[in-house]
Amino acid sequence: HSPRRAPDGGWPLDRLFVGGGTLRVMRKMVKLTRDFPGTPQRAWDVALWSGVTPQGAAKSLARLNPLGLVRRRRPDPSHAPSFWLDLDYPLIGPLIDLFDAERAWSRRVGTLGRREATGAGLRQPG
Repeated sequence: HSPRRAPDGGWPLDRLFVGGGTLRVMRKMVKLTRDFPGTPQRAWDVALWSGVTPQGAAKSLARLNPLGLVRRRRPDPSHAPSFWLDLDYPLIGPLIDLFDAERAWSRRVGTLGRREATGAGLRQPG
C-alpha cells in the first residue's frame, strides 16, 4: 500500500500544531477577533495577551499567513505589520469550534478540581 500524498504546500494543521506558541497565538487571534472584530492585531499585542514572546508571535503569524489562516496588512514603513483571521478560510470555523470546546472543557474541569482534571480520580471499570 502506497504512502499518502500530502497536499501541495503540506498539511495546514501540521504548521498550526507545530508547537504550543503557535497554538497560543492562534487561540488568542480567535479571542481578539471576537473582542475586536475587523481590527488587525500586531504581533506585539498578540504576544502580550498570549504569553508568547514578541519574536515568537511574529514567527507564528508569519508561518500562519501563507497557509491562509491569517492575513497580513502591509503597514506604512513607520508601523509594524498587523494580522487578522481570514474568516473565509475553510478550517477557521472548525478551529474556532475546537477552541470553544476547549474553553468549555477547561471551565468544567476547573470546577472539578486538580485530582479529577489530571485523571487521578478516575476509577478503572470492573
